[in-house]
Amino acid sequence: MLFAALEHAGYEVELASKYISYSKRHAKEHMDARIAGSHEEAQLIIDQWQENGTKPDLWFCYHPYDKSPDWLGMEICERLNIPMITAEPCKTGQGPNGEWVPWRKESQRGIKMAAMNIVMTHSDKAYLSTFIDDEKVVWMPPFIDRELLIEANDFDAPALWPDGDAVKLLCVGMMRPGAKLDSYKVLAESLQSIEQLNWSLVIAGGGPGMEEVCELFSWADKRVVFAGEKSPEEVISLMAEADILAWPGCREAYGMVYLEAACFGVPTVALDNMGVPLVVEHQRTGLLADPNEENGYARALEQMIIDPKLRTNLGAGAKDFALNERSATSAAERLKTIIDELLKD
Repeated sequence: MLFAALEHAGYEVELASKYISYSKRHAKEHMDARIAGSHEEAQLIIDQWQENGTKPDLWFCYHPYDKSPDWLGMEICERLNIPMITAEPCKTGQGPNGEWVPWRKESQRGIKMAAMNIVMTHSDKAYLSTFIDDEKVVWMPPFIDRELLIEANDFDAPALWPDGDAVKLLCVGMMRPGAKLDSYKVLAESLQSIEQLNWSLVIAGGGPGMEEVCELFSWADKRVVFAGEKSPEEVISLMAEADILAWPGCREAYGMVYLEAACFGVPTVALDNMGVPLVVEHQRTGLLADPNEENGYARALEQMIIDPKLRTNLGAGAKDFALNERSATSAAERLKTIIDELLKD
């Protein structure tokens, strides 16, 4: 979406490389190998640009962080004397004994080198403030490019919800240990506490935690349908049919799924934690429950399920929010302001 937004802003954008600097292992030999590979790739790219008589005006790096420093961008920017912009730079855990600290220093070196760093979460902004000046950090809210979503009318929505007049809940999330599994636990426990209400749930997703997720909903019988992994087109078709997006979003950085559903007028019930409020506005695009309040998520779900007028109003608010305030057009305008200001220097 950033690629598309840059093009919408009027820039000629080229994917410079598919080189991967990410590493699962922190040992020095792995870092040395990634740096050596970056050096070789940088030389190939520069040789090609020189042969074609082209040179970029700016290097745009998405998501540099501890396990994936942008050594490629650092070398190219230094050798060609061009500015760098990063988008969504962040940090991960440094390991129990600080194993990833050397990698973090390398990632920070690139972030410091950048002429500007675009952040989309408050936690990332706070992190960057610990080692660079505020003048090199700029805020841009998460956005959604409606044109990149497949039109739901182009696909037949799968008839996955049980027949009847039950309120259609949709959950879209990977099934893996950690925050994702915690979200499934919150959802399962909350729905069990309101099982007397008229609802049915379709879960789209798969992963190593699928068996445990199925066990969490074993009480629900046929009211919960496990759809498995779905293509983007199929997920969007489900969103177009759903009444509510039910995804707690435990410790989500923000969660694109909320904006995707909002594009189709689907309100959300989520937890008021981490970056979720950046993409779900309480009482406007959905309901946010206090994660520290016992049964808070269940009560929010209940409120949404029993009140069709509330669903309609929040669905309209969600669509307006996604298509007008968090659109690709607004993102393109924001990027153009940032980049043009930088390049005029």
